[in-house]
Amino acid sequence: MIAESTRRWNIGRDVTAAVLLCVAPALPWSLYFGAGIPGSDTRLLAVLAAATVLALGSVAATYAGPWGILGTHADPALAGRLRRLLSAPYLLLVLGVVVVDVVQTIQYGGTSRPPGGVGPGAWLGVAGAVLAGQPVLAGPVRYWKRGARLLGDVAIAGAALSVLFNLYWRVHFAVPDVHSASDFGRPHAAIIATALVYGAVAWITVAIASRWILRRDKASQLCVVLLGGAALLAGVLVWVLPVGRLIDSFHGIAQNTSTAGVGFEGYLVWVAAAAIFAVAAVRDASAATWLGATRNTLLLIIIWCLGSVLMRINDLVVAVSLELPYSPYDSAAMASFDVVTAVVAIWLRINLANRSIPAAALWSVAAVLFGFTIARIVVGVGLAPRLPDSQRTDAVAQPVYGNGLAQQITSTFDVMLCGLALCALLVTIVAGRFALPADDRPKPGDPGTPRIFRTTGSTRKVRAGGPKIYRGADDSAGDESIQGSSNGSSTPS
Repeated sequence: MIAESTRRWNIGRDVTAAVLLCVAPALPWSLYFGAGIPGSDTRLLAVLAAATVLALGSVAATYAGPWGILGTHADPALAGRLRRLLSAPYLLLVLGVVVVDVVQTIQYGGTSRPPGGVGPGAWLGVAGAVLAGQPVLAGPVRYWKRGARLLGDVAIAGAALSVLFNLYWRVHFAVPDVHSASDFGRPHAAIIATALVYGAVAWITVAIASRWILRRDKASQLCVVLLGGAALLAGVLVWVLPVGRLIDSFHGIAQNTSTAGVGFEGYLVWVAAAAIFAVAAVRDASAATWLGATRNTLLLIIIWCLGSVLMRINDLVVAVSLELPYSPYDSAAMASFDVVTAVVAIWLRINLANRSIPAAALWSVAAVLFGFTIARIVVGVGLAPRLPDSQRTDAVAQPVYGNGLAQQITSTFDVMLCGLALCALLVTIVAGRFALPADDRPKPGDPGTPRIFRTTGSTRKVRAGGPKIYRGADDSAGDESIQGSSNGSSTPS
């Protein structure tokens, strides 16, 4: 018999899965397939519809039939097998989209045509399918540990390979051919330096965030859940909002890492891992766990903001060395917002668990951080250099991707950081000042707690006839000062 509280967690997880699966077909899955993409193959859309119906059937199979968990003869094991079987086609479809992007990346390498990428529709879909395919909760929470670890390793390795692949083509383009009369000059060095800086910042960000998937502590798993939720929200907003195409030139459809910042190797893995950890991490999470997860997300904000400063410095140096038009004031303004955001995040991360600081001060700083993450996007888009009018028309000719910005540092990941900053604000308000519950306090005998060590002979016995303190019958019980003698007698003071 499944407990009532566990049944509610099952229902909440399955409702979330159904919502994600229903919304996913309404979003693009790549630059060449999905809702809102002109010329999408109707056969692929039919396959997506069929996979969605099967995945929704896995949710229905949990409650319908004699094995349903709402009945008196519930069979969680059978329901779990049906869930895995019916959600598998959807996961295979997402894997197919990734494989197609990898093939197109190799095929279009060195050309101006971008690969399809992986859009927010696939992000929502894989999260819903993973939630729908997990076993029925009937006791202690179990999740796919090996699957989560595999996702973390794949994200780090895939991002590294993507950075190296893009770096190869940049170097191949920049280095002149041995039979060419042109020499290696500053423009070629600028191309290689820019590829190195942008690729390093993107890979470090993906690697640090994906390492939390490999950890087993609850705070890291909860951090992954926050990352996945923020990624889903950011992908939807960038695609839906009219300004989304200016924020991200690919309109929220993630390319390979270093092509346009953080790639699908990060987003897709984060949302899938978040779906795996969701119930295990959120259920019975203490205030200390929420604070630990928030500190991890603040670290990600710090790394990306400092990386953005490095990328802006690189762009400024390249513009000066190549005598390109630039505005030092605009560059300084954009870098200043990045630096201030990083400084605020550093202060909040250090003092998040400092109980000597008033709660109002903490959530006020968190609100300032949230405001600066939004301001970074506004300033980054508003002050970014534009292409000439003649080139801008060609840049926006594509119906899905492209904008009129000459340099693009802002991306969907910046919108994702806004979501993480909002989570930090909510945590500081709700859980930041909670007292630690009894379960989080150190218990006697736990590792790291103080201990009193005694050997068997540590207590020395007092020999008979030794000194004693004697209180006579006439002494007042309230007397506190007793003066003893060496022979065992005492006199009242």
